[in-house]
Amino acid sequence: MIPSRFVFYFTACVTQVQAFAPSNADAFIPPRANQSYMLQKSAASTSAHMMMVPQDANEVIPAALTSVGSLLAYSDDPLGDQLKGINGAVLGAIFVTVIAVGAGFVALLPKVGTASFDLSAEEEDAVLRVEGGFDAKGWEKELTEQGTKGYVNRKRKAEEAKESYQSTVESLKEMKDKSLRYSEADLGFIACLLRAAEPQVGNTMVDLGSGAGRSTLGAATIFPGFKKVTGIEFLQPLVKLSNTYKGKVKGKKAPVEFKCADFATEDLSSYDVVLASTRYLNAAELGSALSTLQSGAKVMTIDQRLGSGFKLITTVDDPSGDLVLNTGYVYERL
Repeated sequence: MIPSRFVFYFTACVTQVQAFAPSNADAFIPPRANQSYMLQKSAASTSAHMMMVPQDANEVIPAALTSVGSLLAYSDDPLGDQLKGINGAVLGAIFVTVIAVGAGFVALLPKVGTASFDLSAEEEDAVLRVEGGFDAKGWEKELTEQGTKGYVNRKRKAEEAKESYQSTVESLKEMKDKSLRYSEADLGFIACLLRAAEPQVGNTMVDLGSGAGRSTLGAATIFPGFKKVTGIEFLQPLVKLSNTYKGKVKGKKAPVEFKCADFATEDLSSYDVVLASTRYLNAAELGSALSTLQSGAKVMTIDQRLGSGFKLITTVDDPSGDLVLNTGYVYERL
């Protein structure tokens, strides 16, 4: 036997749910459903009466189940009934807004793997030769989430060199850290920066924080008219690694030298063009080094603005459309 209290509450719930049905339900029912709907209205009235006068469980349960059935089947098109209660203009506005936002977001997304810098045939050939020299083996060309496996391997070696150096430094205050993060600039970016800087045949160039030498050899290959291109790197193991790539980059290129030193203490007055493509360079150290340049020297940076003493010549954006990820700058020493 089911307790009468349970029956009472069950009947109350059914009646409350029915309260959410459209008040003018007759307007929603197709003609072919009118007859069954009148019977359902009668059942609903019976359920409401049961709320006021509790009855025996054997009488209430069948009536309650009939009421539930009538609520679920008051129309042969329940979805259509619900849609009729929605303001069409509001629904249309929401739909148009969603489409517009989605289209705008897609338009902003960079076309990963398809976007590229606008290079001349000579520049493109130079870039391919450098990339082929640094990722010469099949496994090195394989792509990962971080880049090619060759890049991942070079980054690993750079981290090991950094940890080895830091283990020898006793004072944390004197230890270099953030400025020793390893990164490699897009060689197409380097080519566009060089084109904007307009180096002259016979000029000399220096690459600050040259890492494994990819940007240094890239500049020497893209513009072989340089008299000499020097890469200055703080970590000795990376200087050694850089020299192993000199012979791997085939074809015509300017003479290249890799030097182990702290560029912040170097005299750069003999250089006509400077490349500072690494984003993690310490701004104070970079400023100290650039202060030794002669008037008229060109400085190329990526995501690094220079202050007083330098005139901005032009900017170079990456090819990601409206969603610009990086910005290159070309300055002239005043």
